Amino acid sequence: MFNMQGEYIADRLMVRMLRDIAGQRGLDFRSFSDDWILELSDHRQVRRTIGYRFDVNNSAASMIAQDKVATHLILNKNNIDSVPHALVRTKVSDINTDVLQEWDQIVMKPLIGTSGHGVRVFQNSSDAQRYIEDSSIHAWAASPFIDAWTETRIVMLDETVLLAYEKQPIEIHGLKMFNLGLGGTSVDITPNEKTLQLARSARSALGLRLCAVDILKADDGSELVLEINDAVMMEHYSRQSDENERRVRTVYERIVEKMFT
Repeated sequence: MFNMQGEYIADRLMVRMLRDIAGQRGLDFRSFSDDWILELSDHRQVRRTIGYRFDVNNSAASMIAQDKVATHLILNKNNIDSVPHALVRTKVSDINTDVLQEWDQIVMKPLIGTSGHGVRVFQNSSDAQRYIEDSSIHAWAASPFIDAWTETRIVMLDETVLLAYEKQPIEIHGLKMFNLGLGGTSVDITPNEKTLQLARSARSALGLRLCAVDILKADDGSELVLEINDAVMMEHYSRQSDENERRVRTVYERIVEKMFT
């Protein structure tokens, strides 16, 4: 099951891991709403997660990260290289077709959404306009098609890199899709200093503490921030190997430690 705020998996490894971590730290653990809301508490404070979001970031920074266009605008203002994204609205007013005519190939994706759902590439603005007009989604992010040969994800908590891996893509609807939930695979890496600095700058610009920064490397060697996720979803990564599952548990341990210090 999927909603625009995240993918729902019936048997989430995150739930079991956080329950175990809470037990080891002497924290009370409660679950609500079919395990979608988790609560950890001690005698001083209560901390919660909803979906794959931890109550570490402030709400404004989280909302900006969820909005693909807002993310690009903030990064651009701070001179951080990122994939351009432009807002296109339907159902409310006439579509600004000038935006759709800026690029030879156009990628359309829901303005708010994760896991690659609804993403399509088009060869002309007419097909892109028809696609979004036929949908029930009112707001879209349009971007130029970039022929990327790799996508790197860097999970960060403040200045600390918790996890870094490259995503190996599959092709869906004529577009390389790097999402692990759609069939992509991960390869753990030690990112170089240039990539790390790009991720650090992106995190800082949005004012996030916990995030996953996705960086595209284009055929010309340039690196661009594709998006920044305030929800750290690692279910599919965890299931690729026992070692991956151990790494993810360590990531959660670090996050919980930070939440209660």
